[in-house]
Amino acid sequence: MLKSVKSVKNKLLRTLGMLLLMACFSDAFSQSFNQDSITKRFDQYSELNLQEKVYVHTDRELYLAGEILWFKLYNVNTVSNTSVDFSKVAYVEIIDKNLKPVLQAKIAIDGGSGSGSLYLPVSLSSGNYQFRAYTSWMKNFSPDFYFEKNIKLVNTLTKPEKKQALNEELNYDIQFFPEGGNMVESLPAKLAFRAIDNQGLGIDFRGTLVDENNNSLLSFKPLKFGIGSFSFTPENGKKYRAVIEIPGSKTITKELSSVKTGYVLQIENAGKEQIKVKIQANEGSSNQQLVLFVHTRQNKKLSESITLNGGKAELLIEKKKLSEGISQFTLFNSTGKALAERLYFIRPASHLNLAIKADKSAYSTRKKVILELLSKDEKGLEIDADASVSVFASNANPADEADIFNYLWLKSDLKGNIESPGYYLKNKDALADEALDNLMLTHGWRKFVWQNVIAGNKPVFGFIPEIDGHIIHGRIIDTRTHAPANNILAYLSLPGKKLHLYGARSSSSGLVRFHTRDIYGPSELVAQTDTQQDSTYKIEILSPFSKEYSSTKPYELFLNEDLRNQLSTQSLSSQVQNVYSSNKLRTFYPALVDSSAFYLKPDKTYLLDNFVRFTTMEEVLREYVVEVPVTRQKDDFSAWVIVRPHLTDIPKSVKPLIILDGVPIFDSGNKIIKYDPKKVRSLDVVAQKYFLGALNFEGILNFTTYKGNLPDFQLDTRATIVDYEGLQLKREFYSPVYETASQTESRLPDFRNVLYWSPDIKINSDGKKIISFYTSDQENNYTIMLQGISSSGKAGSASLNIEVKK
Repeated sequence: MLKSVKSVKNKLLRTLGMLLLMACFSDAFSQSFNQDSITKRFDQYSELNLQEKVYVHTDRELYLAGEILWFKLYNVNTVSNTSVDFSKVAYVEIIDKNLKPVLQAKIAIDGGSGSGSLYLPVSLSSGNYQFRAYTSWMKNFSPDFYFEKNIKLVNTLTKPEKKQALNEELNYDIQFFPEGGNMVESLPAKLAFRAIDNQGLGIDFRGTLVDENNNSLLSFKPLKFGIGSFSFTPENGKKYRAVIEIPGSKTITKELSSVKTGYVLQIENAGKEQIKVKIQANEGSSNQQLVLFVHTRQNKKLSESITLNGGKAELLIEKKKLSEGISQFTLFNSTGKALAERLYFIRPASHLNLAIKADKSAYSTRKKVILELLSKDEKGLEIDADASVSVFASNANPADEADIFNYLWLKSDLKGNIESPGYYLKNKDALADEALDNLMLTHGWRKFVWQNVIAGNKPVFGFIPEIDGHIIHGRIIDTRTHAPANNILAYLSLPGKKLHLYGARSSSSGLVRFHTRDIYGPSELVAQTDTQQDSTYKIEILSPFSKEYSSTKPYELFLNEDLRNQLSTQSLSSQVQNVYSSNKLRTFYPALVDSSAFYLKPDKTYLLDNFVRFTTMEEVLREYVVEVPVTRQKDDFSAWVIVRPHLTDIPKSVKPLIILDGVPIFDSGNKIIKYDPKKVRSLDVVAQKYFLGALNFEGILNFTTYKGNLPDFQLDTRATIVDYEGLQLKREFYSPVYETASQTESRLPDFRNVLYWSPDIKINSDGKKIISFYTSDQENNYTIMLQGISSSGKAGSASLNIEVKK
């Protein structure tokens, strides 16, 4: 079920109490370590580390420059995979091979989901790009756990860059991973390996393990996707190498390191219902008291005290004690030091069975397609789903292997690229079981850093969650010393008729956070301090996008001749669409925002056209704005507001906050009184004290011009004025209708290769939803891709192919 904002806020408040408890518990914990103490410390750390993850469904996998990329965001709780109503903003980027963002956007999230689009400009060169997405809260953790996927982009309008031949001088990445973490002398070892090319794809090879005397000990080769494993026992004092022979390429040698003393943690299946855990230690490590701790997605499953007998111990664990997905086994010594780790995966039985039924298998051009979308759980019972649907030309666009089910259960919890993740979950034979276990051995899971857990280190979060809306970050600098300014009040505003005003006080590092609401599309920000009090400060607006990148980079793009021929048709389609339907492709839905001012209802509103139009603002205020007395000292004016806190109080004049088109003016009213009143449409008077976050005002004078953009008004030169892209406006997906004969016979060409896209499919608890759309003039095979997640956290996808011909 959707987690309410209230429950999330309560959890954050409990964090403060937990931090105090951890501080008190730390000293006692360092003196004694057992299975109960690690459980307590782990639970406390988990409580402090609420984590979310994002999955993105894009409308397809391959794009041409000049096309639009459509996407749907799913934001879920890491523990339960249920939609979480926590962060209200997600950040999406397209990254090039040099790890430089070429496109960025801020996407509003409501109820755990959001959607958007990105126009891919013709200035982009052909290549593989990385699409990534994350929230502000996720920036507190490793970027390896941001959502990432590969996007192929081809620019048919530019000459392709010269690529190296596929089999010439390829860079291979070959790594070895001892089970448990270390290869220990005289102890049986299982070594997993992973070999990939510079496309991130597994390679085939023949490997030989040799000792320091070049004696061949055994041969090995990958089982699946360049991944495999072998077992042997390293002898005391000997060194070993792996010799890798790649067919048609080169021979690579890798040194294998071992440690003299240590522990080996091994896991194997003991039938269908149990897991056998084997722990061994060599001389010098064989008589310690140990603790085996197991957790699945931050939920503790087992904490067991273990005593080695002759340097060995075995433990049988019922699989039903673990949860579905990845479990982490960690071995600790008596001081709380992590000695060995191992991942184990249980395939999820719970899933969302989605299905698509079309009224036909083949259609003519410009004909209606009716689809029935069905949603059931693993037991065949109807179930609700929040889903997204794309219908795209199948040529050059294979279905995404990393669909929402594969991603949430497997890819989101492992570092690095996983080739064909669907293979490990769909197949359940012995070969797939062995391949899945090898995958666990070769992809590290490091969302927990055990040193922090055991030591009771208080987590430091540099980024707060955006639970109420987008937070704009800034830094205040003292222009005299160029040092960060502490405890300075800052104002952020957007010029316009809709009043956006936010305040924040700077921290010791000069940082300010403006908690904004309803800022959509391109805007102009004005950030300033009260220049009458703080005249030597400057505000810098900071980018909210992450500057950290994962270890995965976009690979080189190689296109074969067949694919190039197919893309010529797609290129023609894209160009026709941009010529004949350009306006429809640039239509955006208006943002649904509250248009009232932050003070809601003023005490008095003056529409200046209802009164005599005087030539000066001084005359306007003196003649009929009775709540605003004006004083003058030589050429300097001041505007005041008469307030009466209580009916029995004597009225008094106070200095108000003066606003012009949403921007505060800090000069006691001198500039506004000298401003041309014929440009001003209205004046709101708030004749009472008002609090707005960190700000408070004795009264408010809000002037609004006809144009809403401060015409002919010169802002203070110390104000920071920047162009800023707010939350993305939703683009309307262009899908023409051919219901009538005149519509069908229209001579306007329809070359759409994406026939339908909807990110907001809601399947009710009856498990059924009917949608429809029309085919285009393009004869082709089309793929219908449906992805979604239920309110209980069950995820799934379905696809169906249809044909369009004349």
